[in-house]
Amino acid sequence: MVLGSVDAPNADIYLGDGTGAFTAGPSLAGALGAFGCINLVADVNGDGIPDVLVLGSDTIEVYLGQGSATYASPFAIGTGPVPGSLLAETLHGQPPSAGVPDIVVPDYSGGVRVLINLTK
Repeated sequence: MVLGSVDAPNADIYLGDGTGAFTAGPSLAGALGAFGCINLVADVNGDGIPDVLVLGSDTIEVYLGQGSATYASPFAIGTGPVPGSLLAETLHGQPPSAGVPDIVVPDYSGGVRVLINLTK
């Protein structure tokens, strides 16, 4: 389970134990200066391990999962002005079985930015 914070741009990870209970895991920082962030969990690099994307302000911080609730240092991707949400979907002709979804970022100004995933 990944929760966003309204007080800070973080993604707080809670690990399920299979019985309906959760324990606190790592907290992943979002873009500086952004509050009320939006999070997305998806395997964006096709390695079979869930990755976490944290949207804040006009930047996505991408944390690639390394397994056992550990994540690589993030890298940032700009989204453009006033992003509203994050979606993961295969849009550029690859079959969903390729396992490398593109990232869609609709914004509050009526636009949509599509970040094409070129991971091989």
